[in-house]
Amino acid sequence: MSTAHLYPFLLTVRPRYDETELVARFTKHLKALRYVDPTKEDILQVLADREALQISRGLTVRAAAALIPFPATMPDGIHLRSEDKARIKRRARCLAWGEKGSVDAFCNLKKEEADRLKPIEAGLPAVLPGNEHWADEIAAHLHDEMPWMGRATEHAWHALRRSARLGEPIRLRPFILNGPWGIGKSAWARRLSERLGTPSVEIDASKGGAGFALVGVERGWGTAQPGRPVEVILEHRVINPICIIDEICKATAMTSNKGTRHNFSDALLSLLEPETAGHWECPNFRLSFDMSRISWILTSNLVGTIPPAVLSRCQVIELPDLAPNDLVHFARRQGSAMGLSQPSIDAVMEAAVRGPALARRRFSLRDITRLLERAETLQSKPLLH
Repeated sequence: MSTAHLYPFLLTVRPRYDETELVARFTKHLKALRYVDPTKEDILQVLADREALQISRGLTVRAAAALIPFPATMPDGIHLRSEDKARIKRRARCLAWGEKGSVDAFCNLKKEEADRLKPIEAGLPAVLPGNEHWADEIAAHLHDEMPWMGRATEHAWHALRRSARLGEPIRLRPFILNGPWGIGKSAWARRLSERLGTPSVEIDASKGGAGFALVGVERGWGTAQPGRPVEVILEHRVINPICIIDEICKATAMTSNKGTRHNFSDALLSLLEPETAGHWECPNFRLSFDMSRISWILTSNLVGTIPPAVLSRCQVIELPDLAPNDLVHFARRQGSAMGLSQPSIDAVMEAAVRGPALARRRFSLRDITRLLERAETLQSKPLLH
């Protein structure tokens, strides 16, 4: 693919230094170079000069001391001229922002890490949409497979048509699928990814280390590694994957042995916000990446427990519970895909209708899947003679 079809991903071409820190370091170094331990003669000369100034100008001892101070007894006591300070500031700015010279962007990385990043300096390709008719077909297939997810499908349909009209890489603005457990929210997101031909990554927000899985572990730790969104982009060499965050309503926080608190929701915010995601710094590589083309799909059972900051960055799509017809539809379609006989499929469909009343609880897609797997086992069981 030509570079005309590549989109910038790795943004930092030089290491970013802190300008203020560089000014402090250069200032300290210059003072140390200019510092000389004062001798007895230097002290006597200062006293003589002060006395002469008092006599000639009629100054007090305090005024003369202010005009002719003793030599510095430590490097910090050295006074730099305004020209020195301006020169230090110019040099620090050049190094901090790379205005002069050529600095290796990968000098702080291991060889295998640099080898992964160097091929993508020019950018990465994106999965592009077809025309608006293509978007209509994607939505139609999704609705045929999971009609009870119609509201989610409609949202994706409009987003895909917009990408098709603008000719931009496929990207869905962050949204939350909120509804009862077991209705196939994550499965719908995976099917969308498969239909679009985009890679996807799934992260369970309810797990303790989910925050590290999202943004990665900072360099210097034994378990240092990039986050899974960065990993999936580097692995598939596509800039606009779909990231599925399961159970955002159960997002957890961790506290390290040193008392540092790591909150999953806080880590997610910088990736959901387009401006910060466009210049997101990876804690592991310590380089900036453009993560703004990722499509974020979050799932939830209860929006009331989701932090307001996350809610403000996402559109919430409320989904209804499964009706008996939805369970029957799923059983029929999935059973056919598994190659079950019609009698086996009919038996599962009947269980989908009567099962909730007999069990006195709601049935989810997981229940139907277990029934189908049981039917498949019985169907393939050898006959006993």
